[in-house]
Amino acid sequence: MAFLRSSIKFIILISVLLSFSCSENTEEDASPQNETIDGDGVPNQDSTNEEGSGDENTDNDDSPGNVLGLTMDDWKLNGFTGNPDSNAVYEDNVLEAINSDYDSYNDPNYFYTDNEWTYFKCYRGLGGSANSNNPRVELRELSNGNNAYWDGGSGNNTMTFTVKVDRLPQDTDNDGGVLCFAQIHGPTDTVDDVIRVQFIGDENQTTGGVRLKISGYITEVVQNSSLIIDDGYQLGTSYTFTITYNNGTVKLFKGSEEIFSEDIGTNTTGNYFKVGNYLQSVQGASYTGSHGIVGIKDLSITH
Repeated sequence: MAFLRSSIKFIILISVLLSFSCSENTEEDASPQNETIDGDGVPNQDSTNEEGSGDENTDNDDSPGNVLGLTMDDWKLNGFTGNPDSNAVYEDNVLEAINSDYDSYNDPNYFYTDNEWTYFKCYRGLGGSANSNNPRVELRELSNGNNAYWDGGSGNNTMTFTVKVDRLPQDTDNDGGVLCFAQIHGPTDTVDDVIRVQFIGDENQTTGGVRLKISGYITEVVQNSSLIIDDGYQLGTSYTFTITYNNGTVKLFKGSEEIFSEDIGTNTTGNYFKVGNYLQSVQGASYTGSHGIVGIKDLSITH
């Protein structure tokens, strides 16, 4: 009997010890919620939070439209679909034509980004809109998703942007290159382009100095000639410009410096801003692969 009682006590002691040990191991092995193990065997905390995990966000933050802060309510993209050397087709609204949006659209032929600049690439020889045979890859201002039209005789009509022109095209005469990177467009039955802001230089130029050219109604009609400013502008260098058209006066600023001002002399009510890459002096030119490249960032408009 003594032996039996000793055996029973031994069994009970072993059971208690095993139960205590299992309880301790369960707490030590419990992993934090959402913890995973990486390839090196090191625990990683899952990044899921109350707002949802990154995997649930399907927007492409690195798309050229998102980098520039574009929305379908504020801007439409005029440009091309297809390959520039074979089947390019001009579209007055590229995203609508291909049923896409700024979150996902990217085309290395025409519209792309390096995550800082949004680039507009346009080739000579591709034709253009119904009103111009000069090709363009550029943004056209909208208001709540519809074409914007505003009165330059009143209000605060201002567009500010930073631009970097990396390449000029070859013009039709093969003796120079010029492109427009910003403009105010007006009603075609009166002033058409109120102002076009351009860089002019050599054909296919990619480095070195260029001149600023101000064209459109404000110089060609009001001042009887385009205005060319030779002030040390360089390709591949960034410049911040502001265009205003308030109370009948058109102004252009480089940074905070006013470099142009002129009263238009007539009231126009059908105005809108455009920015990007509009090739000049290539009307009727054949496709040769020659192109212009414009980078834009920090784009904003106020009215």
